[in-house]
Order: sequence, then structure tokens, then C-alpha cells
Amino acid sequence: MLDAQSHRDRDDNMNTNMNRDMVHVVGHKNPDTDSVVSAVGYAALKPGEYVAFRAGEPNDETLELFQLANTEMPPLLSSLRLTAADLSKHLTSVDESTTFLEASKLLEKQKVIPILKSNKLLGIVTEKDLFRVIQRELFEEEVTVRLEPEVLLKTIPGRFLTTPHALEGIPLVLASSSETAGDRVRSNNVVIMGDRWDLLPVLIKRHVRGVIFTMGLSPSQKDLNQLADAGIVVFSSSLHTYNTIRLMFMAFTVKEAMNVNPVTVSPQDGLDFLRRLSNLHRHRYFPVVEEDGSFHGLVELADLASPPRKKVVLVDHNEPAQAVDGLQEAQVVAIIDHHRLGAFTTEEPVRIIIEPVGSTSTLVAREYVRQEVQMGHHVATLLLGGLVSDTLNLQSVTTTPLDVDISQYLEERSFLSRDELASRLFQARVQAILRDPSALTKDFKLFTFGKVRVGIAQIEIPEGSSLAPTMRDAIEKVMTEKLEREGLDLALFMLTDITKKGTLLFAFGQRHLAQMVWGKPFKDGTEYLPSVVSRKKQVVPILEQILGGSG
Repeated sequence: MLDAQSHRDRDDNMNTNMNRDMVHVVGHKNPDTDSVVSAVGYAALKPGEYVAFRAGEPNDETLELFQLANTEMPPLLSSLRLTAADLSKHLTSVDESTTFLEASKLLEKQKVIPILKSNKLLGIVTEKDLFRVIQRELFEEEVTVRLEPEVLLKTIPGRFLTTPHALEGIPLVLASSSETAGDRVRSNNVVIMGDRWDLLPVLIKRHVRGVIFTMGLSPSQKDLNQLADAGIVVFSSSLHTYNTIRLMFMAFTVKEAMNVNPVTVSPQDGLDFLRRLSNLHRHRYFPVVEEDGSFHGLVELADLASPPRKKVVLVDHNEPAQAVDGLQEAQVVAIIDHHRLGAFTTEEPVRIIIEPVGSTSTLVAREYVRQEVQMGHHVATLLLGGLVSDTLNLQSVTTTPLDVDISQYLEERSFLSRDELASRLFQARVQAILRDPSALTKDFKLFTFGKVRVGIAQIEIPEGSSLAPTMRDAIEKVMTEKLEREGLDLALFMLTDITKKGTLLFAFGQRHLAQMVWGKPFKDGTEYLPSVVSRKKQVVPILEQILGGSG
């Protein structure tokens, strides 16, 4: 029978699980506060169509900000690659007691039917599977059928004339003389007949399994009592003999026809794997099944040729190396950023807002002004926090007049003042580092300068210089691990002192590269760079100038 839970009055029996209109708004990997909140702020411009995500685990500062804004953290987006879960289609499912007649009507709407039991996949069935069984039965000399009462009633219009029981036996149509019938009728027959009342004694004598009268006929009460006393199940079909026989074949259940060993895939399987699998097996349909056997949907071969791409807006970054995995399979529709433009190409024209301001939050907030969209208090608090975080509360060299203007606009709508937010957020940074040294590389970015692969991590905290001696061993440990894991030529760590407005720069790996770039000895692996607080404006440009362009 039809599984009501699986279709719930769907208008489109073959909808994919993927929402093709949804636009993913996401920042860079190893997200800082500005990256996460600018995604939330930009997505809030078009609720329902745009959905905010984060590309990694948030740092303690970001967690503190979301708590202050009294709003939830956006979900994690680990990849933009298409998976079987994205491509799988919603289908009406049935259980194994569904008749061929019910299945054939459903197959007019969808090309394949999943057979489920407690949402676990038992098999799939197509028109070809139904025809294969019917064809086999047509050419068999003696076909045994078993028709449960409820199956018979919903397949062949009619009624039981005796107590309902299953009809099981070899169908036999009687239209011949009584002499011939006497030779043909056996005890294992289910007889289909019209008004040949003269043949009833033969049926009773042979103790046939059942009798189906056609055209709504029924025997006399005396004859019916004799049939019942002989243990014969009697059913009256309202159809003529030909249609009655035809529908008997449609009373088979899908259990007899389903493919119980289809090639299945998991929801996490990617597009490349699905294409290789389809070339190997040449199947048209691949059920998507969870590890516990739960049915997720179905991937159709035709959808693998030119599948839809996920739409994405990149915020606070524009370089593929910093983006969510699978960006090359997605359709970038917009870029909102305040960093330099990296080596990035798209197949279609995109909206690009890249300006040299202190934070992406600044640019996102300005869009509210431009588009005359009312901003909620929680969004204002988040964007003000992102602006404060990236501009070091307007003290960074990256701060522009636009940042100052936007900060005033946001502060008027925020739950907290700018200075109060700055105090709470910067304190959260310090506590996170003291508690967990792995937080040192939360804000870590990869770059390629010429042929040199460089990774740069940065923390910006009050009185950072005074914490350097206690943090040195932890910095060396996490950066050495990054150096090896990422295959870097040079790993740099910026311990930026917000109070003194300078940076203690640590260099690991090919230290001579740092010596060449800054013209300093880096004797113990560190050098203090006064007035240097910005990775984007004061560190990356000089690396690019000395080592070569980014690729």
C-alpha cells in the first residue's frame, strides 16, 4: 500500500532534496568574527532565499558576540560539492503488499517506486519489473496465484459470497461442456466462470479452492450453501470474464517483482563517484541509503549529466584557497569583501563589492542603507561586533571614514555600545588563548607568493607583548604543526598588541625568507614590528612585493 508519510500530498513526485533557489552565504575557512557575522548580516537582507553558513568552528570571541546579540550561530557548511543527498529525489514509496494495479497507477507519475518497511529500503520496482512478472505468468502452463481478501477486493470490483478467505490455486476459465470440464477441473483450481450453473456439481465434487463468478452473477442460495459446505471460497466479480482474468494478474504484489539488490549509494557520495558508478553499472536509478538502511531518496542517471550547481555568496574572502571545499563546483553569484582581489574566475557575471575598508561588516551594513532595509537589533549588534573585531575598535590602520560612519549607524541600533562590545570581545580572545592554545590558529590563512606557499596566523589582544613569553612554546607547537600539515615553505604568526599597536612576528620553516622580506635577523625566530597591526595591509603586500605575485 502507499506510504502516506513518504509523499504527503506532493505535487511533484520527482523533486530533488536540493533547494535550487537557495543561496549559500558563507565566509572563509578558519573563520574570524567578521567572516561569520557578515554572512549572517548579508543573508538577512533576503530571508528565505539567502541562508547564512560558517566555514569552520567559531572562536570564543565570535561565540561571545552571538551570545551578546542573543541569536543563534549559523550552521556549518563543510563543502559546496554536490552529493547524492543533494541530487536525490523525493518519491512516493509503498510497502511490499502494494498490488501491481496500485503500482502501475503510481508509475504513471514516477519512473521508479521504492519499497520500504519502517523507512528501510527493501527494493525498488519499475514498469519493466512488473511486465517481467506478468510476461512470465502469461507463458507458464500452470500459474499459481494467491489473492488475499483485501488484495482481491481492492483490485477486482466485487464481493465475497462466502466468508472471505485467501484464494490460492491455479486459475481455470470454464466455458466448455460439463464432460470436458469434468476432465479439466482439479482440486487446486480457482475457477473463473459465468452462469454455467450446470458445472457446479463438478466443482463441488472436485473440491476446488475457489470460484469467481463474473458479471456480478451469484448462484442460488442452495448452490451457494453447497459450495460453502465443500469449503470453496466464492467471489462475485462485477466485471466480465476477460477483464476479471486481466486484473487477476494486477493483483500480484510488488514483493514478487521488486529488485531486492539495487546498487545503492550513501548520502555523502560525491558527483564524481556517482558518475564513475553509473559508468560501471549502467543503472538508471540509484537509491540513496543511510548506513542504518534508512531510505533518503533516489538519484537518477539522467541528473548526473548536467546537475544543478549550488549558489554561493562569498563574504570576507575571494581566494579559492580560503573558500569552502568544492567551490569549483558551485555558482558564485556575489562577492562581498575588503581584501585584495586574488586569482579568481567565474563562468558567469557576478556582483562584486570589494573596497579597501576595515571590515566586511562595514560593507554589509552599508547595503542596508543603500537598499533601505530595516536592520534588526541582533543583526546590528553582530555587524558592529564584526567591525570592532576587524578594525580593533577603529584603531587599526585599515580603518576608514566609512568604518567610522557605519559604526555610528550600527551603534544606534545595537544592543550594546561599541566600546562595551570591544571590551567583551577582546577579553574573550585573551581567555580563549590562555585556556586553549589551539585558538592561536583560529584565524589562519593560506597564500601563495610566486612559488612560495605561506601560512599566516594572527591574534590581536590587549597587552599582547606582555603575554609573549608565556605563549611562545604554544605558538611554536601549533605553527610547526601547521607548517608540516599544510606543506608550507614559511609559517608566520602575528602576535598583535592592540594596546601598543605593534606586532611580534614569529617565523617558522624557511626563516631566511622572512629575513629577506623584512631585512631583520629573526635570531630567535621573532622580530617586533612597531606600528604593524594589519595582515592584509602591512604583511601580505610586502610578501607579495618581495616573493612574487599571488597565484
